[in-house]
Amino acid sequence: MAPRTTTSGGSRRAPSSRRRPPAAVRRPALYLGVAVAGAVLVNVAIGVDPTAQAEAGTSESVSVAQQLGLTAQAGPLEATEDPQPLDLQPLEDLTATRSTREAEQTAAQQAQAAADQAERDRLAAEAAAAEAARAAEEAAARKAAEAAAAAEAEAAAVAASRADAAEDTPSRGFDAAPATAAAAPAASVVARINNSAGNVKPVVQAAANAVMSNVAGISSIGGTRASATDPGGHPSGLAADYMCSSSVGDAVVAYHVAHWAELGVDYLIWEQRMLSSPGGSWKPMENRGSPTANHFDHVHVNYRG
Repeated sequence: MAPRTTTSGGSRRAPSSRRRPPAAVRRPALYLGVAVAGAVLVNVAIGVDPTAQAEAGTSESVSVAQQLGLTAQAGPLEATEDPQPLDLQPLEDLTATRSTREAEQTAAQQAQAAADQAERDRLAAEAAAAEAARAAEEAAARKAAEAAAAAEAEAAAVAASRADAAEDTPSRGFDAAPATAAAAPAASVVARINNSAGNVKPVVQAAANAVMSNVAGISSIGGTRASATDPGGHPSGLAADYMCSSSVGDAVVAYHVAHWAELGVDYLIWEQRMLSSPGGSWKPMENRGSPTANHFDHVHVNYRG
């Protein structure tokens, strides 16, 4: 056996071929490994399985088919001798719902258009009514002005006729009343006077009774009338209209001229002329447009109140 060489003071170990890294170098590597492992665990814990993602996509893609009642089959369709018809009722219901909605929208638009047209018609009717009312007011104002002018002209004619009361005999052959007239004959009848605004004055009723008792052919007598334009005549009960023919009218005038004072006559109007005294002259009057307005079908007599 070969002698072992020893040294004094103990044996010496051979140097190792691998050296351990210092502790400061090993620690970062350890931390990195722990971080990687933690990341893997977190990804496993919260990650989504690819199979689940595929199933979710499939669910979304077939949602419309499911609403229509159509289902996917796992295997191939097997042919049958008597296949069942496909149920299209859900699709028809959707189409009907859309058609109903469109019909409702159209009906609403038509109703709104009708309402707008009705409003326009109402405004037009109101404007037409206002225009008609304005025209009626203007016509009434013109008529009132014409009536006032006629009354004023009649009053002026009466005044002028009275101013000429001393002139000679009237035309148409009516004789002037004698200076001392005989008393009027007693009345044998009571005249019926048509009044629409109260009774006539007693002097008018007495004169009408005498005229009806002595002149034949008078058809009727008009008395009070609020619409008349002579305030001192028909409205106040001091006038009478003896409706008659031309020849009877001449007789009515002659009777009043002969008994002017006894009957209390103020003035006469006959055939578009006026007489204000038994010895005066007839004064022509303006044309009032109709036989009645011009006194061709009646004798108008105003009496003194």
